[in-house]
Amino acid sequence: MKKMRLLRTCLAAVLCLSLLSACGKSADGGAAAPGGKDTLVVAVANEPTTMDPYGKNDSTSANFKVQVFDTLLALGPDGEAVPCIAESWEYTDDTTLVLHIRDGVVFHNGDPLTADDVFYSIGQTMASTYLQPFVDVIDLEKSTVDDEHTITLRMTQPCGPLFSQLCYVYIVPQKYHSEKGAEAFAEEPVGSGPFALSKWVRGDRLEYTANDRYWGTKPSVNKLIMRVIAEPSSRTVEIESGGVDIAMNISASDLPMLEENPDVQILRADSYNNCFIGFDCTLAPYDNKLVRQAISCAIDKESIVQTVYGTTGSVADGPISPAIWGYNPGLKPYAYDPEKAKQLLTEAGYPDGIDVVITTSDAQLRIDIAEMVQNQLAAVGIRTSVEVLENATYLDKIVNGGFQMYILTWPTYTGDADYGLSDTFHTGSATWANTARYSNPEVDALLDIGANTIDQDARRDAYYKAQELIVEDCPWVFLWNSEEIAVARSSVQGLEAPPSGRYSFNKVTFA
Repeated sequence: MKKMRLLRTCLAAVLCLSLLSACGKSADGGAAAPGGKDTLVVAVANEPTTMDPYGKNDSTSANFKVQVFDTLLALGPDGEAVPCIAESWEYTDDTTLVLHIRDGVVFHNGDPLTADDVFYSIGQTMASTYLQPFVDVIDLEKSTVDDEHTITLRMTQPCGPLFSQLCYVYIVPQKYHSEKGAEAFAEEPVGSGPFALSKWVRGDRLEYTANDRYWGTKPSVNKLIMRVIAEPSSRTVEIESGGVDIAMNISASDLPMLEENPDVQILRADSYNNCFIGFDCTLAPYDNKLVRQAISCAIDKESIVQTVYGTTGSVADGPISPAIWGYNPGLKPYAYDPEKAKQLLTEAGYPDGIDVVITTSDAQLRIDIAEMVQNQLAAVGIRTSVEVLENATYLDKIVNGGFQMYILTWPTYTGDADYGLSDTFHTGSATWANTARYSNPEVDALLDIGANTIDQDARRDAYYKAQELIVEDCPWVFLWNSEEIAVARSSVQGLEAPPSGRYSFNKVTFA
């Protein structure tokens, strides 16, 4: 918050404050938020990798970027795409999509947002190492800007998940971005979002000012500060003391205590992320699905989730989270049943058990899971060794091979089953995604239907059937669906925990 200039007399101060109150303005001239606060302070665990909209787009960075940049479409709470800069659209055939660009939108630098800026931004997205897969189906050479507010996109083939993928096209002003270049633009970014970045103190905080010309819900505060507080316990102390208004990434062990605190509220939503234990399905004995099923039956998922994750999230029943569009709510995964596990091992030809190695990163949470699994498998005659690797080495091994079992989390960024299933279970997917090296021609055919038709009902049916087959084949032990959790002061209103982790801080008000 800007410092108020000292007034020379108490009378003048009282008069000034009275006038400001009567006019509904804050001391620095912006609209005062209900409750009298004009600065929203949010505690986060990490700062963004970059503010380049076409640079690395990890979930942490995305939460900072969406305060500044609008996207072509936006992810709704149910995983479906909703209007944003494109206010409406229609298919004219299976590979031609007409987008109608919102009128009256202005960038932070005063430039009007037009279809030319959107077309340019799509091109930048296609040139991005990190975002290109979301838009690689677009044939930009055959696509056209029809007028100031209309674009016709032509695809190389029908694309079922296209709408969810267009939620990752950040819109920038063509002239400013092209003149600055990507590196300089990342330091002084300009978008059309609800806030403009005003300062980035590396390792400490990012400060934003409200965009009073925002086309959507205008921020009720003049300033947003996102403070980087790496230590989880420190974030808890700050939210309890009122040093921050909202805290993210709170330790699960602190949540029961915070639930008893009347000065704070806990906001939750199923997230797009799920944790699993995977197998190399090309390697004996894991190429035998009876062995994979036996291991799943031998693992008490409920006790692991309760011990490791506490009251956050839920036991997974399949390969994607309930928050994902296309999630099948009728799945029946292999329940904890040690006797069934022994029976399946015998049927698979291993009555005396097997020797396995479970590989994990050096994150303590993952090590805890591996050790619990080790103890549970021992009860059914499966002798387990735990291999702990530094994270980068661990990920290289998962991609390049040489493991037996492993623990990993998959984030379905788009909120669509295509990203959560096709990337991870299609035979043709790269090993950084299909880490289990899983292959089932029937599943491939269903995933192809989901990816290559724009009929959403047909897509949903295909994904439902694919999930049933994947659960039966058990290339993963489905362990945990995570939650998106934010803790806010009780005076905070209008905040929702989004499954995507992209928060709309412009909608926050104070009681």
